[in-house]
Amino acid sequence: MDIWVILLTVAALVFGSRFFLMEPWLPLKLSQNVQQFLSFSAPAVLTAIATPIVFIRDNQFSLSMDNQYLIAGIIVVILALITRNTLMTVILGMLSFLVLKHVI
Repeated sequence: MDIWVILLTVAALVFGSRFFLMEPWLPLKLSQNVQQFLSFSAPAVLTAIATPIVFIRDNQFSLSMDNQYLIAGIIVVILALITRNTLMTVILGMLSFLVLKHVI
C-alpha cells in the first residue's frame, strides 16, 4: 500500500509543477532567464540516464568496439546532427542497435 501512496504523491507533484508553471491562464509567469535555464534540464536528465547504459558493461567502464551500446550511441549522435529530426533519429538509432546486437 505504501508504494501506491508514493506513486500518487510523485504523480501529483509532477502534474502540479507542470500545470502551475505552464498553464497560460494562471497568473504565475517565469522570467525569460528561468525559462532558458530550465530548457537545459531535459538534455541533462537524458544524459544522466543514458551515460551509464552506454559506457558501463559488466560493472566496468567499457570503450571497446564490442560494446554495442557505445557504437549505437555514436551512430545516434551522428544521426541527430545530420537529420535534426527526433523521430527519425530514434527509429534509425533503434534499428542500428538491433543490427549491431545481431552482428556483434
